[in-house]
Amino acid sequence: MVSAADPMLPCKRPALDQDLRPTTKIRAQEDRASSTSPNSQRHDLAFSYTPSPAVGSVSVKTQSFSAGQRSAQRTPFSSPKLTSPQPVPVPVPVPMTQPNSRQSLPRHDGEKNPFSPAPSLGTSNHDTALDQTSKIELQPETRPVTQDQLVNEIKGIYAGLVMVEKKCVEVCLHQSQSSTKLSNEQWQALIALHRTLLHEHLDFFQATQHPAASPALRRLPTKYAMPARMWRHAIHSFLELLRHLLPQSLEHMLSFVYLAYQMMGLLLEYVPAFHETWIECLGDLARYRMAIEETDMRDRETWANVARMWYNRAADRSPTTGRIQHHLAVLARPNIVRQLFYYSKALTSGIPFVNARDSIMLLYSPFLEKSQSTIQKYPKLESSFVTAGGILFTQGWINQYCVHVTQYISELDNHISRTGSNWKVQGSEIALSLIAWLLDFGTDQNFLWTAFRTHTEEIKGTQHEKQLDPITDTRPPEDPYMKQDIHHKFWNNGSINVTLFRQVLPAAGARPGAKFTSADEVTSYVLPVWSTSISIVAGKVGDRNILPFMHITLAFLWSLSYVPGALVYIENYVPWTKLVLCLNTLSRSGVVDARIEAEDFPQHQSGTGRQLPEDFLMRGLEWAYYYFPADFFEGQVVDEDERTLELPSHAAPRAERCLWLGGRLAQLNRYMIYDTISKQFSCTEFATSLENPSLMDCVCPQTSVDSDVDAQMIDIV
Repeated sequence: MVSAADPMLPCKRPALDQDLRPTTKIRAQEDRASSTSPNSQRHDLAFSYTPSPAVGSVSVKTQSFSAGQRSAQRTPFSSPKLTSPQPVPVPVPVPMTQPNSRQSLPRHDGEKNPFSPAPSLGTSNHDTALDQTSKIELQPETRPVTQDQLVNEIKGIYAGLVMVEKKCVEVCLHQSQSSTKLSNEQWQALIALHRTLLHEHLDFFQATQHPAASPALRRLPTKYAMPARMWRHAIHSFLELLRHLLPQSLEHMLSFVYLAYQMMGLLLEYVPAFHETWIECLGDLARYRMAIEETDMRDRETWANVARMWYNRAADRSPTTGRIQHHLAVLARPNIVRQLFYYSKALTSGIPFVNARDSIMLLYSPFLEKSQSTIQKYPKLESSFVTAGGILFTQGWINQYCVHVTQYISELDNHISRTGSNWKVQGSEIALSLIAWLLDFGTDQNFLWTAFRTHTEEIKGTQHEKQLDPITDTRPPEDPYMKQDIHHKFWNNGSINVTLFRQVLPAAGARPGAKFTSADEVTSYVLPVWSTSISIVAGKVGDRNILPFMHITLAFLWSLSYVPGALVYIENYVPWTKLVLCLNTLSRSGVVDARIEAEDFPQHQSGTGRQLPEDFLMRGLEWAYYYFPADFFEGQVVDEDERTLELPSHAAPRAERCLWLGGRLAQLNRYMIYDTISKQFSCTEFATSLENPSLMDCVCPQTSVDSDVDAQMIDIV
């Protein structure tokens, strides 16, 4: 159960309570001023919510506003669920007396036996008339819908919608400020009121997306921000009201969650133009259902998996949207490393979700406040890693950061051996989190982040100025060869003069009593930790569990090479000799040398090797745009249930990717060399000269510290 003391953001998504308060789907526009509707009599019953005699409270009439009480004069666009069923007279069959086969009926002479066969020739007048009236029509006669009819219908629906929406806003606002408990009848009336608003939205969407609607009519939901308004006023505000009145409102909250979930399913089927929005709403509703389940943990986990399924589908359709990754971070509890990864991804995606900067503090706060009950629940590597990330994010004390990263480094080797195959997943999450640290969680003052963003904007040109049409789902064309041309010109234009490019300044040591002051300073303290982590992981020769970590690291280095000056900026901290050692000791079983040495991305056409589990973790990140081909996640994509499975068949494609990336880095002619005859890698003299075995010395904590935590951690140095 969520505490009532949790901070609230009225009608703004995401809310601070991440279990219960999903975020807004679309940047909601200002609601248009409502005008008096000529069809207001259709909604008179919707306004049965009148104040009760109790002071300071709002009462609702016991007569609920149900779907059957709506006006019967609905148009063909109205929801069929809103009309009350009318009794249909059923004809009573008249019993017929059948003749006994053993007895013949008495009849007069000349009377025809009614059961004798009809004559074969000739027809009666009655039969002729029957034939004329029972002709089969090829197609029922229909009348096409005109534009004027559609316009009038949409105007009427919208006028009624605005009236009900206004009433819902008033009711929720008034009741949220009242302490009076509502009766069951009053709750039912409130549910009926919001159900009416949901039905009005369904009518509006069906009318505007009618096959006969003009493009202008189809754009009306986007123009008036109808999906966001529906979520805010018809669902989210009422759910928050119900949440604050838990536990007495539990049954009503369950009922409304199921009602809204069913309505979103209908919209997903009948209004596909806003497919991404409906999918995200379904995930939010499933997350609400998960959060209010406190008795049956199996049901809670089931609904968590349902929400995760919807969010993964939304991420497939909008991979660069950081908001989806923020939702997945909430569902990752209690795995703190996974939470850190998803929050970091939300901030470093192609479309960063800046509200995640508030949400991520829910993860960091217990560790920064030195809560022993929280720290002791997790392995030392995980708690020290997350704590160090929190100090970087909040620009805290440098010496405390040095203490925690030193403990993380000291635990890394043994942790990899203990976790075994689980390191394939956790190693990927740690590798991507370290990269997010290098980017300072996507702050504009960070050199690498700004370089990626600026270069991507230059390549895509005017694409960001053109909005994606939600009706046609079309994007401006992109030149697929522009980034390759820029990359080729930079690295094949002679030797690189380092003095012409910016390079990161070395860290200035632990410095007790000093805090981080800039994004560049954060990068300078992260690079030694990132470099040492790569050296430790790459040094575990023969361990296949390290390959996802190495794959992500090599992919990041290759992406840096596409941005002029980005790889030069950190080249002094890349452990080139360790990378060469790892590449030369990789198993080549099942690896095709032709694909390794080819220029094209080693893309399998089908099978389990087409996409690897870590590919979906990298997908959507700002820097991953330079790694994956444009059509990599199109066509045959691994099923959702199989994306997190580590199969033996992944070994060869993963090794092939690592070797291919090593070959691409060797073609830069600056750091590595690849011998096509011996199939071995080697370092250049320049890369060897960059080797610095004492990188971690600059982040070693000082012994003269005042912090209790620092004093307790001295023994790990």
